[in-house]
Amino acid sequence: MAEGNRLEELRSALSLIYEKLDTETITEPECIELEERAGVIQDEIDAILNVIGAEVQKALRERPRPASPPSSERLF
Repeated sequence: MAEGNRLEELRSALSLIYEKLDTETITEPECIELEERAGVIQDEIDAILNVIGAEVQKALRERPRPASPPSSERLF
């Protein structure tokens, strides 16, 4: 599952960026660059989650449904 590994890498990178943004020693240009990087990484994360979500929906639609029991066996 390559998407899962990539997703974890992106989340880790995003976490590091937020940690750097919390430090008081970064300059304004560094802050702007980090925020831009965070936006790009978040877009990649969203794209991966969309692909995974579409795959899950497809799998749910394609899975076989259990047969209904005969009417004499139904409880309601």
